[in-house]
Amino acid sequence: MVKMKVVGFIGSPRKNGNTDVLVQQVLDGAAEAGADVEKFYINEMNIKGCQGCTYCREVDGCKLKDDMSKVYDALKNADGFVFGSPIYFFQFTSQMRQVIDRCWALVNPDFTPRIEGGKKAIIVAAQGNPEPDAFKGVFDEFTQILQMFGMEVKGTFVDVGHHAPGEVKDNAELMEQAKTAGTQLFA
Repeated sequence: MVKMKVVGFIGSPRKNGNTDVLVQQVLDGAAEAGADVEKFYINEMNIKGCQGCTYCREVDGCKLKDDMSKVYDALKNADGFVFGSPIYFFQFTSQMRQVIDRCWALVNPDFTPRIEGGKKAIIVAAQGNPEPDAFKGVFDEFTQILQMFGMEVKGTFVDVGHHAPGEVKDNAELMEQAKTAGTQLFA
């Protein structure tokens, strides 16, 4: 049996923050189910913003040679993903947005994806706002992007009302849901 590979992307600048903790829960569940897991801290990577040069419209790839190549490799080769970002000023962090923008290089000129479909994804977020649906539009928009790449979004898990790093651990129900989602990513 082929081992599945699951990659987590942390769009938070805080290691061990609420987003990181929740992403790790999903990855722990996936590992428990037998997957190989890997995690990228986007804030620690050298990733420049999209230059709008249209190089990727002519060539399968990006003109910029930076750590985004690791992200491209992961998106092409892994079977499942956990995308995590806190909400900063009504949107995903600039770190996560930068990665999303650079994924334009994975789209053909006819808007078909350059990566194989059928991959699984989970979205994880943390927000200080206590209203769970306050940023539903952000998650819906990102879900559409992932679906354009042929990914099946298996769930969205949002920690609400916490501000201090690691406070999500107080929400035992959400922690368990995130871990269970990881164990069932390929179910």
